[in-house]
Amino acid sequence: MSPHSDLICPFSFSLLSPSTYFEMKPIKTLDLVSKLSSPLPPPKDATTTDETTMDEMPEWVAKLAVDKGATFAWKVMDKQIYASDASDQQNRFMIKKQIAEDQIMPMMTEEEIIAANLIITSNKRRIYGEEKEKGERKQGREHGGLEVMVYNRGGWGCLLYLTRWDASKATVLKGANYKEFFRRSYFVAGNQVEVWAFRNGDGKLCFVIGSKIDLQLSL
Repeated sequence: MSPHSDLICPFSFSLLSPSTYFEMKPIKTLDLVSKLSSPLPPPKDATTTDETTMDEMPEWVAKLAVDKGATFAWKVMDKQIYASDASDQQNRFMIKKQIAEDQIMPMMTEEEIIAANLIITSNKRRIYGEEKEKGERKQGREHGGLEVMVYNRGGWGCLLYLTRWDASKATVLKGANYKEFFRRSYFVAGNQVEVWAFRNGDGKLCFVIGSKIDLQLSL
């Protein structure tokens, strides 16, 4: 049995091999089938803990993921929308380097990691050989990153690109559709949002980003 057999991943693609996985920890996923077998709880408020339980998955996340064919989902992070996330000049959604490494990369394939320019290096060794790493990093930049689907709380989605900037090492969601996504999400600087991820019925990596405050209750 694989040392990482506890990593829930029902789709037919290969995850990172053990030799490339040495810096990553398995992510706790939430089973959407059992989640929807009983009445769903209302969305939680902004107070959360590090241990995400089934009851803490918001109803809108579970319903959206199931509608897109997912059988499990996992929480990526809570985040405050900063002025840079709302800037037309920046035109991207920032994800901290450590969040990407801990909460996104363990659920990605080797090919996806290369496409997103998320290759990890270590003081002791590189995950990939020097020649392969240089070549694949160049390819990732030329193509703008890994194509992913990103949905808002209302279920509107668009294609964006997950990639990492070489200078800051920060991971971002970016692309021509980002301004429209931000507008349709009614985000403003200072909002508290939560980010979840899942794979749809075709195995495509998807993210859902929504406010932690029920907009209907706040009107």
